[in-house]
Amino acid sequence: MAGLVHQFLESSAHRFPEKTALFDGAQSAGFAELESLAGRLARLLLEHGLQKGDRVLLIMENSIRSVASYYGVLKAGGVCVEVADRSTPAEAAYYIENSGARVCIMSRSSAKRLQEIDVPCVIVPDGDLFTGHARRYTWSDVESMPQGVPEIDLKQDDLAAIVYTSGSTGRPKGVMLTHRNLCTNSASIVSYLGLTETDRVMAVLPFYYVYGKTLLNTHFMVGGSVVINNRFAFPNSVVKDMAEKEVTGFAGVPSTFAILLNRSVFPRTSIPSLRYITQAGGAMAPALTRRLLDCIGKTSLYIMYGATEASARLTYLPPERLLKDKLGSIGIPVPQVEVTIRDDNGKVLGPFEVGNICASGENIMLGYWKDAQETHKVIKPWGLVTGDLGHLDDEGFIFLTGRKKEMLKIGGERVSPREIEDAIVESGMIHEVAIIGRPDEYLSEVPEAFVVPLDEKTFDLDALKSFIGQRLAPHKHPRHFTIARSLPKKPSGKIDKEALKS
Repeated sequence: MAGLVHQFLESSAHRFPEKTALFDGAQSAGFAELESLAGRLARLLLEHGLQKGDRVLLIMENSIRSVASYYGVLKAGGVCVEVADRSTPAEAAYYIENSGARVCIMSRSSAKRLQEIDVPCVIVPDGDLFTGHARRYTWSDVESMPQGVPEIDLKQDDLAAIVYTSGSTGRPKGVMLTHRNLCTNSASIVSYLGLTETDRVMAVLPFYYVYGKTLLNTHFMVGGSVVINNRFAFPNSVVKDMAEKEVTGFAGVPSTFAILLNRSVFPRTSIPSLRYITQAGGAMAPALTRRLLDCIGKTSLYIMYGATEASARLTYLPPERLLKDKLGSIGIPVPQVEVTIRDDNGKVLGPFEVGNICASGENIMLGYWKDAQETHKVIKPWGLVTGDLGHLDDEGFIFLTGRKKEMLKIGGERVSPREIEDAIVESGMIHEVAIIGRPDEYLSEVPEAFVVPLDEKTFDLDALKSFIGQRLAPHKHPRHFTIARSLPKKPSGKIDKEALKS
């Protein structure tokens, strides 16, 4: 196993120099070509004065250059701080101030938008895109650098990345991940997915999101290829790309699959090369999972669970058990990870007892950047407290109850929003749904449902209420419904419940 993250690219460039590593629209890049570009960027950063451990902010969409930037920063001994390409000036200012980044690498769109960015040095595409006061380099400057990077004394426990979590309240927190964290978790994922150099994954998830980054790192670890498609707003273009590029893998969050099944030609498109699909980024309703299984035939579906604080992955459900008897489970721990269910004092709970999902292993973060107080809340002697509730069954398979902070308190009873959401999706009338708590004078709070109908013209709210009435106890029935054409999403594709509350 590579000891440092950028060695994934170096190793594959040595083993498969001419092989295509990245497909990006009409462009592509081989492993040796990408390794050369990453090395030239590293050299420019070092000549600019980058020191080991300095933070470099990347505000870029998925692209050949963003991938070269990621591995190039690591080659130079820097720490990657990747954020959404659509970050606002206020958000960018926070990331710079909080991380202490002194270099920012920007895409064409972010360079135009973030003219007033307060950072000493920027690397931007060629042209008069950026007229701010920072020292300005372009990709022509990068490409003109000589090859060869001075040896940097890096160790596995050195910081590799700061990944900002969206958080349910307040400002985003920076999760500190080391080379060891990321290498260990990448090896675990490669193991249970059985990835090899013959694999080619479609990436619609952004690389600054840890789930998206696992697609890149795991495939580069084994010499596999990545197909970039930033156009999931037009899902049929993604499906067409999957078929034409003969991808073997696809990854998404629940809303990704709702769109593929309800708003695209995916159910009617044959993709013989597709070997596996992975789903993470929140619990997917069993009814939607069943529909996906019916659609994909012999393609393996891996249901997975994780956290940014765990370098991404904590559990996976073996596809054969999903088909057999474990629908609704998030599975078993990935290799090199221990997952336990504990009470608030750290006591291990038995089968079917609901408690905190906790995890330990070499994939668990160092802590939150410059935030010892928040770190202490989640890092305990027994490991990471994920903030999720769940239980084990009698075979050790884990079932997710919900986010601890999202649990509703209805008349003194705790109710999981997911239970209500699953029942609504089961009706077959709804494209997607989100349940939040609305304050109530008598019951403390009551469920409020935001629903997007599959068919606006034929949707019958009374029929949906009747269906819910047959599935759930009365106190779990939503008291308020909002019918919407779409629900707000985070950049990762997850439904943004905080936006619904505002």
